[in-house]
Amino acid sequence: MKRVLLWGLGAIGAAFAGIQFAPVDRSNPPSRAERGVDAHLDMAPAVRDLLRRSCHDCHSNDTRWPWYSYIAPASWMVTKDVEKARKVMNFSEWSEEAGLKLEKAVGLLMASCTDVKVGRMPKAEYVLMHSEAALNAAEVKNFCEWTGKEGGRLLTLRKKRPR
Repeated sequence: MKRVLLWGLGAIGAAFAGIQFAPVDRSNPPSRAERGVDAHLDMAPAVRDLLRRSCHDCHSNDTRWPWYSYIAPASWMVTKDVEKARKVMNFSEWSEEAGLKLEKAVGLLMASCTDVKVGRMPKAEYVLMHSEAALNAAEVKNFCEWTGKEGGRLLTLRKKRPR
């Protein structure tokens, strides 16, 4: 019985070691300041800090890859989450979203307020590992006021733009 247990543990250890060699893309595409959200939206320093602290690791090309993102199977989950988040909203590529698809940019701002209000963002599992990303009620209120103001400003620009 002891021998079977040891063989089982050895097999599990070998499998764990083997999955570490599965390729995972943890690259960060280049970021250019003129394409980022900072260059296209008016933002108070408090909102900029909140975005960097609570959003940028997943929703930008400036992801800081934590130690556990190098250990499978956590690495698979983290890279999948970042890839998905960048497709939904990428603060490093804001010019493409806001410049080419203004309505989408406004929609993303409004949706992000809702996600923050209901606690969908930042994700609970992210906050578990990054307690500094948690938002208090005042930060949520400030963020939603900013998204509303910027969304309105972008729509006003759209109305002034010749068609």
